[in-house]
Amino acid sequence: MDKKQLLRLGGSAAGAVLPFWLLDLTLRAATGCAAWYPLYAAAPNLFSLGFGALFAALCLLPRRTVGRVLYGLIYAAWAVYAVVQYGIWRIFDRFLFLSDFLFAGEGLGFAGYIRQLIDVRFALVVLLLVLWGALGVWRLPKDLPRRQVCPALVVFFALTQFVAPRLYAPVPETLDWDSWQSSGYEYERFSSSSYDLALTGPYQFVVRDAYLSFLPDADAAEKRAQIDAFFDERPAHADNEMTGLLAGKNLILVQLESVDDFVLNDENTPTLARLQREGINFAEFYTPQYSNGYTFNTEFAAQTGIYPYANGNVAYSLSRSAFPYAVGSLLSDAGYTANSFHKSEAKFYNRGAMHQAFGYVQYHSALDYAEDELEAGDDRFLIDCDELYERMVETEPFVDFLITYSGHLGYDEIDALTTYALEQFPEYKDDSRPYEINGLFAKARLTDEMFAHLLARLEEDGLLENTVICVYDDHYAYGLTDRAVLEAYSEAAGGRLLERTPCFVWYEGCTPQTVTKTLQTVDLLPTLANLFGLPVPDTMGRDAFDPDYVGYAIFPNGGWLTDTAYAENGQIVWNNGMTDAEISEMNAFARRFQEINDAILDTDYYAQGKE
Repeated sequence: MDKKQLLRLGGSAAGAVLPFWLLDLTLRAATGCAAWYPLYAAAPNLFSLGFGALFAALCLLPRRTVGRVLYGLIYAAWAVYAVVQYGIWRIFDRFLFLSDFLFAGEGLGFAGYIRQLIDVRFALVVLLLVLWGALGVWRLPKDLPRRQVCPALVVFFALTQFVAPRLYAPVPETLDWDSWQSSGYEYERFSSSSYDLALTGPYQFVVRDAYLSFLPDADAAEKRAQIDAFFDERPAHADNEMTGLLAGKNLILVQLESVDDFVLNDENTPTLARLQREGINFAEFYTPQYSNGYTFNTEFAAQTGIYPYANGNVAYSLSRSAFPYAVGSLLSDAGYTANSFHKSEAKFYNRGAMHQAFGYVQYHSALDYAEDELEAGDDRFLIDCDELYERMVETEPFVDFLITYSGHLGYDEIDALTTYALEQFPEYKDDSRPYEINGLFAKARLTDEMFAHLLARLEEDGLLENTVICVYDDHYAYGLTDRAVLEAYSEAAGGRLLERTPCFVWYEGCTPQTVTKTLQTVDLLPTLANLFGLPVPDTMGRDAFDPDYVGYAIFPNGGWLTDTAYAENGQIVWNNGMTDAEISEMNAFARRFQEINDAILDTDYYAQGKE
């Protein structure tokens, strides 16, 4: 083979490999995940070129026509994956892990919202992906010595798999960037999908995700020992002035859908605002967003005192795990009748199975009683429907878990529930502010009216005096398409972070109290256990009233928040008094917190904790 032929062959082979690299580059560049400066930025490119070589080798083995068809199919599959990930990133500012694809049915509920994403940017990304694929099919060589070229491509793939991960060497520990939060640590853990895809490119992202998510855990005994040590080192919970304050009372636990801090006020949600003002208000309560499926992941954390994995949703993968200390389980053991209620069907987020695991006897869907989706989507229906309400209160003492829906995104003109809400409350039609804000406020008012109806029915039935209402939010209002608008409203409401969300406890005769300690979602379970005089279990959360608990929030990117400082991705964003030693200690604790949290899930730790 002469030099000219060799160059032609090399060019053809490169032409078959490059489209897969260009697909990767297009996805990462369009989502702001293409880094050009550090050394490790070479790694995702090496990974993608290596996988491109592997795909090319597979397609070069058959004859020309078959090979081109195979090439087109492989590339098309990855192109569809890239488009889906780009769309998800546009909505949630993060990517999907493999376990999230189990929620394809749930994703259809965003169809109307996704239509908003189809703009010039979206069309350009799709066009580029199509062009790269056409280039690859066109450049696929006709005739070549397959016995030499294909093994060479496979060897190139193997070399990239060996070299690329070694570019992620941990950096020395510093105050602002601990080694555990280095690219090397992140590659090993896979906890932030945006950062992970930037580190690896889409092909290695999928492989690494599959490896970490689905391979059996060989270190279960060691992990259980680490968990035991973590809880043994922590001061045991001691009774305090709030212990048993609400013992024996009924509990209605309500998870709000997208009723953000700036939404909950006297103007938009008068009933909720009154309950918050008259009750025990946790003013610095934070809801970290662990992976996708934010609503369910938050209810998982609130019910169990454990955060879900940062790399995926747990509604299916943990449906057979034991949670004997979840809210429903604790109160059921104390003689309570436990039920849960929501608009959606039991199969949605696998709630039928998961809520049973949380200790609720039955999950009730409004769709089973409503005439249509619109009626079921109005939170007032949960109370106004006699069959549902009767199941809430039929046997005392009771614990009811209500998940509202009316505040769910979208908030634009094409969303039927938004149109309905604005028809119900036309006073929110204000042309001086974005339409989505009007929709958000009107939908929140539907939720607020549900509470007004609930209080009225409980009082009518003589149940209000003996019933506690605990309210928290599932996440901030990320459904607003203009993030600048969201941040402006949140800042105006005094939020330190977008993740600050409402949380309060109310009951008749409550002495108003504001708790300013920094708290997080997993603290809700132990706090309720203490208030109701039940054993406070060892979970990742702490009782808000425990004097030994200083208060903090841990975020999936390794960041953390205390009363005095905030760190994001290992970097101090602001500091009002923490010493260097305290910052270093908190960095290390955040790492250990996440490791222990995941170890609990990995080992089904609580399955052996209850006779």
